[in-house]
Amino acid sequence: MSTGLLFHNDERVAQYLFAKYHLIPMKYDQAVGILVEGDLSGAVLFHGWNGFNVELSYYGEWTMTPGVIKCLARILVSTFKVSRVTVTVNQRNRKFIRSLQKLGFALEGVQRRFYGSQDTRRNTGVRLVMFRERLEQLCQWPVEQEVSYVRTYQ
Repeated sequence: MSTGLLFHNDERVAQYLFAKYHLIPMKYDQAVGILVEGDLSGAVLFHGWNGFNVELSYYGEWTMTPGVIKCLARILVSTFKVSRVTVTVNQRNRKFIRSLQKLGFALEGVQRRFYGSQDTRRNTGVRLVMFRERLEQLCQWPVEQEVSYVRTYQ
């Protein structure tokens, strides 16, 4: 499977993401597309950047490869110059939470009613954080298969 990233096409990537996942359009700082075999198959939104922290939202089943992770870490360190990155995941998505923890994300807490108005497990978000030191390690991460191509449109 050939995986790549799509840069400098934020609006196209965001529109794909909002339509495919039926999301309410939100403000974002940068959108990166995930390409599988040349087709847009997922996306990463960086949003809520305040100079120290940025929120990361990842969409795309079976697209989180070691090469993609390494590239995202490089974006966070070099472009955003963050001291931390935050991810909020639905509490029911235990598999994804475990995957993030294996990468070095630490549990910061839960956010009740994050995904809806009722106080239920379905609407509870789990907040995870990774600090700059771990991101810098991921930037140097030796991976067998890097992202095979990076496409930019301007």
